[in-house]
Amino acid sequence: MPGHHPDQFLLNDYAAGSLPGAVALAMAVHLDFCRRCRGEMRQLNQLGGELLGSLDPVPVAEDAFIRLLQRLDDGSPASAAEVAQVPVHGSSAGLSRALQRLAPAGVEKLEWKRSGRGVRTSRLRFGDPQREVALYRIRAGSRVPEHGHGGSEITVVLSGAFADHEGCYRAGDFLLRGTTDVH
Repeated sequence: MPGHHPDQFLLNDYAAGSLPGAVALAMAVHLDFCRRCRGEMRQLNQLGGELLGSLDPVPVAEDAFIRLLQRLDDGSPASAAEVAQVPVHGSSAGLSRALQRLAPAGVEKLEWKRSGRGVRTSRLRFGDPQREVALYRIRAGSRVPEHGHGGSEITVVLSGAFADHEGCYRAGDFLLRGTTDVH
């Protein structure tokens, strides 16, 4: 069970479907690992359903259902956030469905570039010009130089573990670092 989790604000925004796609992806991956956060998501979704159920109905366009079926037939999601919104457990490739869509041939087939001694990086195309999604492979015992960021950084550990001055992080742990954080 992960020891580091997203805060309640991120969980609420994820349940509401209002997170940018790259952030929703990180949340979906964490949820694959974290029974506790999945339980909180079930509660938030139940609450949201009850709130929606208490609203007065709003008429929709007559062709709304047909358009929905056409979107489903196209096989393409409306947004990257919708893909990341659905966590899948027990994936045969060891990745959540959201990550499998970004790396359908598996992570071994991705383009990996050396980013330092013992560190390789693969950037995933995600269609979000404001954010990047990158996978890092860091060989055991390697060090990443101390650094900061121009924006926020979300890390979800997929396997193994790493440590910094704030603690140790294992598979499934979710970390959010801000612009003033140096690690």
